Parts: sequence; structure tokens; C-alpha cells
Amino acid sequence: MIILNRYIPDEVINEIRNAADIVDIVSETVRLRKQGNNYVGLCPFHSEKTPSFMVSHEKQIFRCFGCGEGGNVFSFIMKRDSLSFPEAVKALAQKVGIQLPEQENPEKAAEIKLRDRYFKINELAKNFYQYILQNHGIAKDARRYLEQRQISSETIEKFQIGYAPPSWNSLLQFLSNKGFSGKELETVGLVLPRTRGSEGHYDRFRNRIMFPIWNVQGKIVGFGGRVLDDTLPKYLNSPESLLFNKSHNLYGLNKALESIRQSDQVIIVEGYLDVITCHQAGINNVVASLGTALTREQGKLLLRYAKNVIMAYDTDAAGVKATMKGWQLLDELGFRLKVVSMPNGKDPDEFIKNHGKEKFLQLVQEYGQNLCDYQTDRAMEKFDIYTLEGKFKIASEVIPSINNMSNEIEKDETINRLAKRLHLSPEAIRAEVEKFTRTSRNDWRNRDKIVDIRNNNTDFVKVGNTDLGQTGARVKAERTLMSMVLHDIKLFKKVKDQIGITFTENQEYLVIINLLNEIVEKELNYQPASFFDRINNERVSACLSSLMVLDLPVEDKEKVFDDCLKTIKEDETRKRREDLLRQMENADKQRDYELRKKLLLEYSKLI
Repeated sequence: MIILNRYIPDEVINEIRNAADIVDIVSETVRLRKQGNNYVGLCPFHSEKTPSFMVSHEKQIFRCFGCGEGGNVFSFIMKRDSLSFPEAVKALAQKVGIQLPEQENPEKAAEIKLRDRYFKINELAKNFYQYILQNHGIAKDARRYLEQRQISSETIEKFQIGYAPPSWNSLLQFLSNKGFSGKELETVGLVLPRTRGSEGHYDRFRNRIMFPIWNVQGKIVGFGGRVLDDTLPKYLNSPESLLFNKSHNLYGLNKALESIRQSDQVIIVEGYLDVITCHQAGINNVVASLGTALTREQGKLLLRYAKNVIMAYDTDAAGVKATMKGWQLLDELGFRLKVVSMPNGKDPDEFIKNHGKEKFLQLVQEYGQNLCDYQTDRAMEKFDIYTLEGKFKIASEVIPSINNMSNEIEKDETINRLAKRLHLSPEAIRAEVEKFTRTSRNDWRNRDKIVDIRNNNTDFVKVGNTDLGQTGARVKAERTLMSMVLHDIKLFKKVKDQIGITFTENQEYLVIINLLNEIVEKELNYQPASFFDRINNERVSACLSSLMVLDLPVEDKEKVFDDCLKTIKEDETRKRREDLLRQMENADKQRDYELRKKLLLEYSKLI
């Protein structure tokens, strides 16, 4: 469970939330119409033609039944404006006219002040690099390089591209004159300490085209520098700092957000210039990983904005390796994925310049491959398809991915395609897949969860219950029980007394239950809408919003509640009986008759 590190008092947050009607706030972005007790409209977070976005005035929450987004008024502002929780609270406080108190946490206040100072340093460095590129004679080779790469002056301005001169301390002198110390510049990653000779620092970036790296809010967190010749390293990024963590950022995301949301699709490329050329061509839903391989944190960042990903990495050895690693990671997070292979080993930058925007979009939309087809192409480059051994090795590389496919129709089509390409019968490939399934040691208990997210089924009916022997009645009972408790927290004590707080194996439910338990034990004020402020996890938040909007029975609520408790108890008894039968069977095999007798006695009591 992750709780946001807030420095604004809870009572002030509650006051702001109560002062802001979520219907009014959402109406600034979405055209809502009344439907029963709620309001509906087109979701602002994904592209749709039929309204699936609902706002509840009574509960002060929103929920999209298409993409699964949901939460309270703060959640909406965070998602809409790409803000952190404290930033959303401040924005809403200003809108409703509530004065925020002075910072009561001196450490947090000091950290914020320090970050602001570092952001100022980066902004000034960016201005320095831009000025040198645009105005200084020393940058003529850099300007010529960008011209040869067909980067327009408008694009240079949009992406704030600059140039670091070859001198050892020009940036250091510029920022020192602005009142910043060498130690501060070292912390941000713009200079390095001298290791021999006189004390002091020297510029980290020299004789490089400079690309500012922004966070989602558009603040500069670091830089990437590219050489003009064959000097190594070709690219040099800022080091890790208080502002910059390359595994948590994606280049160009702040400029691609609107397009990504509208299309519900993101194209991931490798390099700065790939992103820049795509945007220059009008293909704006493009970002780049800062390095060769995606990280889980970057994947989670993308998951806020889209669920469809197209990977367009280079087809060299490093690119293929990065594609495979990125694919596995994104697949685990629940994305719908395709891979595009650039013809003749070109990257998106070269392809667009040679063939144009429309050809690139056609390549992306019509020739994107699933993982199995991509793996087949790569394996056929390594092994001889005309020998039995080569065919076996190609199939062996692809079969694990076929086994992991959740859609049986897609799996069958993939088997047929692989068989045709290898000149084998589909039955032979299918038999090998089934053999792999039987012998595989991989645990795929979370596949249902992944498929639910990928298919926008974020009602989480199956989450946490896959392969756990739970009946449909048990799943429905847990879901109804959770929703009833969230609407009336007084019921929580009855749940805790009768079935405990670990009655479920659904991980999202357990997070919510533990928070409810904390609220009850500490006698905290509980409002359903305020619950979202305590959660900083996309999956749990989506689960919570689906529970909040569940239609509950109007009559016989007490009977429904008791029936849910009874169903869960009976299912636990059933599972215990099955477990005892397995243990008795093992006891028979071990000829442990004393243990069998003891197990039989417990089994008899249960029936």
C-alpha cells in the first residue's frame, strides 16, 4: 500500500473537497447531461463515441466504464492536468477560494524550495544552450548538423534544442554569475569536479547538441547531449539527481500527452531525433525511452494515459533485445501491444524523411506485429528454416509466447501462421504448445488480471481469484460486500468480527480493507470520496471506483449483507473440506494412519 506523502493538513483537504462540486469541475472539460441520479458524458481520458463516463453528485466521484478511470475531484484534476496530489489540491483551493496554510513540514518545505532552485538552474542552462545555438558563431557546425537532419527552426524552438560549446567552463561561468555555486551545478549534473590540478569544476556537456528532458508537467529535469562527430559516447545524459531519474521519465511525453489521450495509443521509439522528426511530421503520440530498454516505472507512467502501445525500435541486436524486454514488461502491466519493424534497418527518423508521414502511419497501423510474429522473424534470421533442427529452434523460441496468449482465436491463427512459415502441420505446432503448457513451471495466475485491464474490463470481477478455486457466487459475494462496506462503514465491524479482514485473496480488496481498518481503529472521519486521497495506485484506484458505483439493492439490504457473509463462510468450508481430502489422500500414500484419522475427524465435523 502506498500512501501519498502529503504536507497539507487533512482537515484543509476535506474542506477543499467539500467546497468543490465534482459536477461543476468536470463540466469545465466534459459536456455532461443528467441521467437519473448521475451525469454522463464522453470520457476525456480516451477516445469514444458513446458516453461511458459517469459523474455522481451524491457520492462526489467519477467513473469511466470504458477505460476504467475513476476517483474523486482531486483524482480528476490530477489526471486531466497531469498534476501531483499536492498540486491538484493547491489548484482546486485557488479555484474555490480557500487559503492554504503555511507549510507546517519544514523538511518538505525545504525540499520543495531546493527543487524549485534546481529547476531554475536547468531552465537557465537551457536558455544558455539555446542562445549559443541560435546566435553564436561557434555553433555553426551544430546548426549545419540540424539542417542536414532536416530539423526546422520551428521544431528547434518547440523542443528547445541548444548547443553546448566546446569550452571547459562557459556554462559554469554563466550560472556562477547568476548566483549559483559549483556544488549546486554538480548536484544537478551540469558540471563535474576537477580531479587533478586546481580545485573547482568544469562543464559536463561540451561540443554537443543539447536536448532538454522534461517531466510530465513540462519542467526540465535533465539534458541529453549528442556529439557532432564519432566521439564516444554518442549520447550523454544527465546523471541521476533530485530532479532526474531516467527510469521514471519518457522523452517528449509532456508534448505527446494530448495526442496520446485522444488516440488511446502511444508509439515508443528509441532516440530523441526519432521523437522530434515524428512530431515535426505531425505524428504527435510519440515518446522515447531514455536508454535502450523500457523500465517498469516508465510503463506505469504510460498506463495513466493509454493502453495501446506500438514499439518502433531499431532492428539491430540492441534494438531487438530492448524490444523483447520492453514487450514482456508492458505485457505484464496490461498493455495491448504491437511491434513495427523498420524496413532495411532504418529508424523512424530516416523512414519518415525518406518515405513521408503517410507511409510511416501505414506501416504502424497496418503492419504492426504481435510478439509471436516478431519473434518468428527474428528467429528466422538466426536459424536455417530448411533444416529440421532450424525449424525446431525457431518454433522453440516462439512457442512460450503462443502459450501465454489469452485469446484462443488469436492463438489458433498464430499457430497456423507459424506452421505455414515453417512448412509444418498446425497439429504439430499445437502439440508442442500443449506439451510446453504441461511442462512449464511458469505461474500465470495473474493472466486474468492482465487480460481484464487490456480489455478495459476494470470491474475486477476476476482479479485475485484466478485459479484459487473460488466460485462465481463467492466472487460476487465479496464484491457486493466490499461495495456495501464502502457505502456504510458501520458494517465493517460486523465483517471483521465474522470473517476477519483477510477473507479475500484479491490484492486490491486487501489494500482497501486495510485502509478501512485503519480508519475504524483510529476513529478517523470517513467520506467515500475522501478514500481516493489515500491511494496512489492505479489498479487499486480503478477497483475502488468500480466498487463505489456498483448498484446495490434498495430493499432487504441487511439480508443481502448477511447472505454475502454466509456465502463466503460456506465457500471457506468447502475449500477446507477439499484441502482435508487432499491431505488424507497424501496420508494414505505415506501410510500415516494416525494423521489420516485426525484429518478424518476434522472432515466429519465440517460435514
